[in-house]
Amino acid sequence: MAKIMIDPGHGGNDPGAVGKRSKEKDNVLKVAKKLKTLLEKYGHTVKMTRSTDVFISLSQRANMANSWNADYFISLHNNAASSSATGFETFIYNGGVSQKTKQFQNAIHDAIASKIGIRDRGKKSANFAVLRQTKMPAVLIEYAFISNANDESILINKANKLAEWTCDGIINALGGTIKAKPSKPKKKPSTPKKTTNKKYPLPSGILRRGSRGNGVRQLQRALNAANFKCGAVDGIYGPRVEDAVRRFQKVYDAYNVDGVYGPRTRTRLDKKVN
Repeated sequence: MAKIMIDPGHGGNDPGAVGKRSKEKDNVLKVAKKLKTLLEKYGHTVKMTRSTDVFISLSQRANMANSWNADYFISLHNNAASSSATGFETFIYNGGVSQKTKQFQNAIHDAIASKIGIRDRGKKSANFAVLRQTKMPAVLIEYAFISNANDESILINKANKLAEWTCDGIINALGGTIKAKPSKPKKKPSTPKKTTNKKYPLPSGILRRGSRGNGVRQLQRALNAANFKCGAVDGIYGPRVEDAVRRFQKVYDAYNVDGVYGPRTRTRLDKKVN
């Protein structure tokens, strides 16, 4: 895979070309960020000369690519002229360039021109500093005219599409494959927790005078609900609770009238309140 330097033109105190609704520096930065993400998905290593609204000189941009030993350099721009000027064009250096550079331009230009829907102004060459000073195949794109209302709408509203079409051209030239996301292991179906619909759940185990805690509170609520009143629900198994249990046992469990809450009393009280 290739090392690709993306250069969003202008920035900081240099807005680039200015339209009625946007600035070149902002438009190209949006495209550059999306393009970086797309190319990385295809396995390429990508850096940007700027990822924020800062000023970087033309020589600095070229030096960044050269110092990193980038394999390819692509500079993103918006054009400007009269309000009637329209169209898309690409540039390479007008001096001696490699066949790789020409192939890189051809692939990018053709991919964008086939989709952008405005006049194809052609594949051109020029003595632009970022093309002259970079040591690797370099292409400069002028996506559309920010001075033209229709073109500016494309620059504003189709930033992601511009990035996608540019990516298509780069991939046509350099190749790349999107790696399939690893499949997530199937989760084992969880065993549903057993729930109780009982209005007055009762404690298990044995409770007697002196017992304390939430189990006693459950017992107190159930006894009160069964009309064997035992006073406040305070979690203390005192004389009033013991008396209520004994009274309940006399009615529903005459065999075991001892004022102690156990399994037999629990079963009978459960039937009564639930």
